[in-house]
Amino acid sequence: MPSPLVVDALRDQLLQILEWYQHGTRRFRWGAVIHRRNERGKLRFGAVTPQGESLLLSEPLLDDLAAATCWLDGAVRVRLESRRRCEPHPWLDALARPSRAPLVEALAVYFDPDTSPEEVLAFQAMAGVLTPAKCPSELFLLTKERPAGWPA
Repeated sequence: MPSPLVVDALRDQLLQILEWYQHGTRRFRWGAVIHRRNERGKLRFGAVTPQGESLLLSEPLLDDLAAATCWLDGAVRVRLESRRRCEPHPWLDALARPSRAPLVEALAVYFDPDTSPEEVLAFQAMAGVLTPAKCPSELFLLTKERPAGWPA
């Protein structure tokens, strides 16, 4: 579980970025910070919302976020996909956690084809398939609206 200080700091940064874009041509109303989170000794992806909620990133949450148009740091449009590091075994997964959605093991981040070479260079560390252990920093993802499955 992340420290409340870390959650507050990430939330504050997210709110500052959202506020910054209220005065520009792109007006984002919602965002989330995807970050590395130590959950009971195992690195996972976590998410922090503008309301300060901190949660583990599940596949359904990522799917809802990926369905929206997402902007990395408000600057580069990206497409997101959940990836598994090994083939799923539905019957085994059901025994292990019958009522919980699967967590995101790896996250694929793709840049929009219209992204300029300068923007690609600036954000290239965030492109490709990221795991919690290999995530270079937090991902501040902004959208025009809150995805349906995310907390209000």
